Amino acid sequence: MLEIQQNTNQNQRGDQQSPLNKEPLKEINYDIEMQNKKDQTTKQVNNPNVDEEKQELKTVTFIQMLRYANKTDWVLMVIGSIASMANGVAFPMFALIFGQMTDSFGPNATGDDLVDAAGKQSLYFFLIGVGSFIMSWIQLGCWMISGERQSIKFRQEYFKAIINQEIGWFDQINANELASKIATESSQIQGALGEKVPTFLMSICMTIGGFAVGYIRGWQMALVTTAALPVLIIGAISYTMVIQQSQKKISGAYQTSGGLAEQSLNSVKTIKSLTGEEFELQQYSRSLVQAFKIACKYGAYAGAGIGLTLLTMFLDYALSFWYGSKLIADGTVNDIENRVYTQGDIFVIFSSILIGGFSIAQVGPCLKNFEIGKQAAQKIFYVIDRKPLIQIPQNASKISNLQGKIQFNCVEFNYPAKKDIPVHRKLSLTIQPNKKTALVGESGCGKSTVMQLLLRFYDPDNGSVTIDGQDVKSLDFRWLRNRVGYVGQEPVLFATTIRENLKFGKEDATEEEMIQALKQANAWEFVQLLENKLDTYVGNAGSQISGGQKQRICIARAILKNPQILLLDEATSALDRKNEAMIQQTLDEISKGRTTIVIAHRLSTVKNADEILVLDQGKLVEQGTYEQLIESHGKFEALAKNQIQKEMEEKQEKKNKKVLNEKSHDENEIIRKQSSSHTQNNQRKSSITRKISENQSKEQEIQEEKEKRELKLKQKKEDDQLFNRLFEMNKPERKYFYAGMVFTLANGVCFPLSGLILGEFIDVLAKPDASDFRSKAGLLSIYFVILGAISQVLSIFQHSLFTRVGEGLTLRVRQELLKKMLKMPGGWFDKPENNPGTLSARLASDAQLINGLTSNIISVQISNFSSLVTGLVIAFVMSWRVALVSVAVCPLIVIAGTIQAKQVEGFSEGSDKAYKDSSMIIMEAVTNIRTVASFSNEKKLCFFLSETLKKPYKLSFKKGHISGIAFGFSQLATFSVYAIIFICSAVFVRDYGVTAREMFVSIFAILNAAAAVGNNNHFMGDVGATKAACREIFKILDSDDEIQIQQKHRKNLKMDDHPLVTKKVFGEIEFKDVSFKYPTRDAQIFKNLSFKIHAGQKVAFVGPSGSGKSSILQLLLRFYDDYEGQILVDGEDIRNYDIKEFRKNFGVVSQEPILFNGTIAENIKYNTADVTMDDIREAAHKANALSFIETDESEEQELTDKNVNQHKSGRGFDKKVGLKGSQISGGQKQRIAIARAVIKNPNIMLLDEATSALDYENEKIVQEALNKVMKGKTSLCVAHRLSTIADSDQIFVIEGGKLVEQGTYEQLMSKKEYFYRLNAN
Repeated sequence: MLEIQQNTNQNQRGDQQSPLNKEPLKEINYDIEMQNKKDQTTKQVNNPNVDEEKQELKTVTFIQMLRYANKTDWVLMVIGSIASMANGVAFPMFALIFGQMTDSFGPNATGDDLVDAAGKQSLYFFLIGVGSFIMSWIQLGCWMISGERQSIKFRQEYFKAIINQEIGWFDQINANELASKIATESSQIQGALGEKVPTFLMSICMTIGGFAVGYIRGWQMALVTTAALPVLIIGAISYTMVIQQSQKKISGAYQTSGGLAEQSLNSVKTIKSLTGEEFELQQYSRSLVQAFKIACKYGAYAGAGIGLTLLTMFLDYALSFWYGSKLIADGTVNDIENRVYTQGDIFVIFSSILIGGFSIAQVGPCLKNFEIGKQAAQKIFYVIDRKPLIQIPQNASKISNLQGKIQFNCVEFNYPAKKDIPVHRKLSLTIQPNKKTALVGESGCGKSTVMQLLLRFYDPDNGSVTIDGQDVKSLDFRWLRNRVGYVGQEPVLFATTIRENLKFGKEDATEEEMIQALKQANAWEFVQLLENKLDTYVGNAGSQISGGQKQRICIARAILKNPQILLLDEATSALDRKNEAMIQQTLDEISKGRTTIVIAHRLSTVKNADEILVLDQGKLVEQGTYEQLIESHGKFEALAKNQIQKEMEEKQEKKNKKVLNEKSHDENEIIRKQSSSHTQNNQRKSSITRKISENQSKEQEIQEEKEKRELKLKQKKEDDQLFNRLFEMNKPERKYFYAGMVFTLANGVCFPLSGLILGEFIDVLAKPDASDFRSKAGLLSIYFVILGAISQVLSIFQHSLFTRVGEGLTLRVRQELLKKMLKMPGGWFDKPENNPGTLSARLASDAQLINGLTSNIISVQISNFSSLVTGLVIAFVMSWRVALVSVAVCPLIVIAGTIQAKQVEGFSEGSDKAYKDSSMIIMEAVTNIRTVASFSNEKKLCFFLSETLKKPYKLSFKKGHISGIAFGFSQLATFSVYAIIFICSAVFVRDYGVTAREMFVSIFAILNAAAAVGNNNHFMGDVGATKAACREIFKILDSDDEIQIQQKHRKNLKMDDHPLVTKKVFGEIEFKDVSFKYPTRDAQIFKNLSFKIHAGQKVAFVGPSGSGKSSILQLLLRFYDDYEGQILVDGEDIRNYDIKEFRKNFGVVSQEPILFNGTIAENIKYNTADVTMDDIREAAHKANALSFIETDESEEQELTDKNVNQHKSGRGFDKKVGLKGSQISGGQKQRIAIARAVIKNPNIMLLDEATSALDYENEKIVQEALNKVMKGKTSLCVAHRLSTIADSDQIFVIEGGKLVEQGTYEQLMSKKEYFYRLNAN
C-alpha cells in the first residue's frame, strides 16, 4: 500500500513540473484580445518561416534523442537500466512477504509462531532494503551522470548549429530569444535523459513483477483486480495529452516574454533615458497573460486527471476485496496453491496487481518528461540538421595568390526578411586589386550591402560577385573571411578581456603583436594605463570603456588579422578629430598593398582613395577619383559641395600643425617619464606592503575563518526566512492558498482512511465463518467507493487552487525581479555577474523553480502532512504501542531525505552559475552574429562555451554518485522501518494482547503515514534547488536600487523621504568639484571637475576618446549617483529630484542608437503618452526620416500594385526595424532615434555624436533640424565634427577628466591651444 500512495503522489508531482514558466494574471488591466492579435502578428513578422518550420519538424523517438551518447554514456545507461529493472522487483516482493505475514496472523496462530514468522519476514524486508540501496545508487548515479553529459553536448551542438546558420536566417527570427531557447530546450532534454529514465524502467519492472506475482498466486482474483486497470490507463493517457497541449501553448508565450526581457536588459541605459521601465514591464507582463490563463485552465484538467486515477484506484479496492470475500465465502479452490483462497492470497494478489497497475500510473510523469524532451529535440534537431542556405561548396576553391579584384556583375539583391524591397538593382562595379576604393552615397543606398555580399553573408538573387575572377559562391567562405578584415560603424566587443577580444582577429597572436596592433590603432595609450592592461574586462558589449576606445580596439583587432582585403564601414565615425586623423593615417598605411573598400560619410576620409564609386538607389551612378568626380558636377559633387570650403580652410591651417604637435609630443614625453617614475615608486611601496602583509597573514587567516563561520550562521538564518518571504509575496493569492489548503488537507485524509478500511478488511477476511462476513465485506467495499468519489472532487479543487497560487507568485516574482533590475543603478550592470544573459536566465529558470514549489511541492507536502497526522492518530487510537515504535523509527526516512536534499542543493548552486554564464556567451554571439561571422570566430565561441560548461560536466560525476547513495539510503531506511514495525507488532500481539485487527489497522495507517513522509524525499532536490534560486532572487530584490539609494542619501542629509518632483526644469546646469570613477574600475574619470551651463545655451564637450565626455551625460542622467561634489540643475542638487520625473526632461540621442524590435512608429512613439500619428510624422520630418520612410512605403505599394507578394515586414511607419534595427541602415537608425527624442519635446537635449552615422548631406539637414529643436532649450553635445559644434554658445575641452579650456569656437581657435591642436589635421 505504501507504493500505491507513492505512485499517486508522484503523479500529483508530475502534473505541474513544467520546465516552462507559467505566469498568472494579477492586477493587469490589458485588452487581452488585442494583445493576442498583436503578438501573433509580431511572431509572423519576426519569423515568416515559422509555419514552414513547423511543417518540417520530424518526429523524434527516444532512441534518436541519444544521438550524442558516446561509448561511456552507453555503458552507464546499460548498467543503470539493469539496476533499475532489478530495483523494480523490490515492491512486488514486499507484497508477497506481507501477504504471507497476514496468513501467519490467522485465528489459530500462537504468539510464538507470530513472532517467528514476523522475524523471518522482517529479515527479508531488511535484505530487500540492502539490495534496493545498491540498485538505487547504481541506477540514479549512472543515469544522472549520462543525462547531464548528453545535455551539455546538446547545448554545444545546438549553439554550434545556430551560429553556423546563414545571416539571413537570423534576420527572420528574434535572436534575443535564442539564449533562453537553448537553455530551456537543453534543460528539457536533460529532464528526459536524467533520473526519469531509471524511474520509468523501475516502474515498468514493478508492473511486470506485480502482475507476475498476482497471477502466479491466483489467476481468478488477479483477473478481477486487473479489470479496472484499462480505465486507469485511459486516465493516465488523457492526463499526458492534457500536459502536452498545455506545454505547446505555454511555450510560445514564454519564448516571447524571454525575448522581451533580454531586449530590455540589453538596452537598459536607453530604457532609463527614455523612462521606459514601466513600459517595458507592461510589455513583459502582457506577453505572459496567455500562459497564465492556459496554466490555470489546464491546472483544473490535471486535477481531474489525478482525481480520475484516485477514483479508479478506490473502485478497484472495492471490487477486488468484495470479490475476494466472495471467493473465501464460497470456498473457491485456488488452483495454483491447490487449496481454498485465504486472506493472505487475497492480499498478495490485490497488492501485487495494484502495485503493478499503479506503477503504470507512475510512468505518466516520466512519459510527460520524455514527451517534452522529444518536442525539444524536434526543435533542436531541426536547427542542427538544417542545412544553411549559404554553405561551403564541395571541392571549394581557394585562391592561391589572392590579389583582391572584386566585381559585381548585374547584381540584384533583396534582403531575405524584406524580399519585396530591392536593395541592388542590376548593380555592376569593379574594385581594383591593391587599391583603396571608396563607396559613397546617401544612407540606405546599398553601400554596406556590398560588403555583406562580398563576405558572403548573403547570396545575390541574380548576378554574381567575383574575386579575382572566381565567383564567391565557389570559394570556401571561411577561408575568404579569414583574409578579409572588417570594421563596422557600430563597434562590437564581447564581454571578456581586451586580450580575448583581440584574439578574435588572430587566435595565436602574441602579446607583442597585440601591443603593436593597439599602438597602430592609437589604443595602447589608454590600455597601458588600465590596471589590468590587456586583461581588463570590457563589460557587456564593451560598456566599461568609451565608444571611441571600443572602436580603436576593433580597428586593432582588424589590423592584427593582417588581411588581404580590408573593409572599413564608417570605421572612424566614433573617434574625435585627433584620433580620427591618426587612425586614418594608420589605415592609409595598412591599406597599402591590399584591396581596401571604405564607406564613409566624411568625404575628407576618402579624398585620397584611388577610386570613388557613387551609389544611388542600388545602382552605380558615378565613378572616378575625387578630383574627377568634382569636375564632372554630378551626384558626388552635390554631396561634396558643402565640404569643399571646409576642406580648403583645414588645408590652410595645416601649416601650423607641426610646431604644435611637437610641443604636444614633448608634453606627452614628460608625462610618460613622470608616469614611469611614479610606477617605480609604487613598485617599491608595493614591496614593503607585501612584507608587512606576510607578517600579518596568520592573523588574517584566523579572522577570515571567523568571518566564514559568522557568514554561515547568517546565511542559515536568512535561509529560514526565505519561504516566509515567498509566502508574504503570495499574499494576494492568500485566499486561494487557504481554500486550497482545506481541500488538500481533506484529500490527504483519504489515504489513512483507506488504511483503516484495509485493516478492517484483513480482519473480516480472517473470519469467513462469521455470520455477518458478507455484509461487513459489502459495507467496507461501499466505503471505498465513497472515498474514491470524494478524492475525485477534492483533487480538482486542490490542483486548480494551487495552480492559481503558484502562477500568481511566479508572475509577481518575475515582475518584481525585472522591475528591480530595470531600476538598478548603472554600476550594477557593469559587474560581470550581472550581464544580460545571466539576468535573463535567472528570470526564466529561477522563477520556474518557485512556481514548482508553490503550485506543486507545497500542495503535495500539505497533503502528505495530513496523511501523516491522520495515520498517526488512527494508529495511536488502535494500538498506541505499535504507533509509538513507528514514531520512533520513522525519522530515519526524514533524515535520509534531508541528506539527499543537502547534496542536491549544493550541486544546484555550482552548475547553475555555469549554465547562466553560458547563456551570456550565447546571447552575445547571436546578437552580434555579423561580427562573429566576419572573423570566422564560430569555433572560438564554441570553445568559450565548452570551457564554461566544464564545471557542470565535472560536477555530474560527483553529483550522480552522491545523489544515488542518498536515494539508496532513503530506500534502505524505508524497508528497515517496515522490518522494525513488523517484528515489534508481532511481539505486542504475543505479550500485550494486541488483537490482529488493531495491529493491522495500526500498521496500514502507519505505512500510509510513512509513505507520506517518504514521498517528501522525492521533492528534496527540488526544494534544495528552489532554496538556491530564492537566495539569488532575494539577493537582487534586497539590493539598493536608484530610488533606495536616493532615499538613503536624503536620510544621511537629514532630509524628508519625498524627493523633489518637477514637471519641468529650465536647464541651468552646474558641476561643482565633481570627482568620479566607475564602480567597477579603478581609473579616475573626473577629479574636481567644475563648469556651469546657463539655461537655453547650446554647449559642446570635446576632447580625446575616453576623456570623460560621455560620462558627463551619464552622470547628468543619473545613471551613477556615487560621485563626490555636486551636480546642480536649476540650483538644486540632482540627487534631490525624483529620478523618473527628472529624466523626463531629457531628450537623448547616443552615438550607437538602440532601436527595439518593433515598427518604426512604435520606436518613435516609445513610452510617450498622448501621441497621434500626425505627431509621429512630424517628429520623423524634423529628423529628416520621413523621406526614407515614405520612399520605402511608395516602393512597396508599387510592388503590391504589380501583384508582387507583399512581405509581412510591413511598410512605411509599420515597417519592422528588426533586432537592434538590423533591417535598416545605420543612418536610418540614427534618424529614428533622433525622431524618438524630438517627439518627447524635452527641456534639455543630450546629443552624444547624434549625427555620426549620417552622410554629410543628411548630417547638415538633421543638424539644422536639431538646431531648431534645441532652440530655447539647454543642449549638451558631445561631438568630434567641428561643423556640429561651431555655433555652440560654449565649448568645454575635457582632457584626462579635467576641464582644460572653454570658450566659443572663435575664441578657442584663436588661442591655438588644446582645442586648436585637437582639431588640427
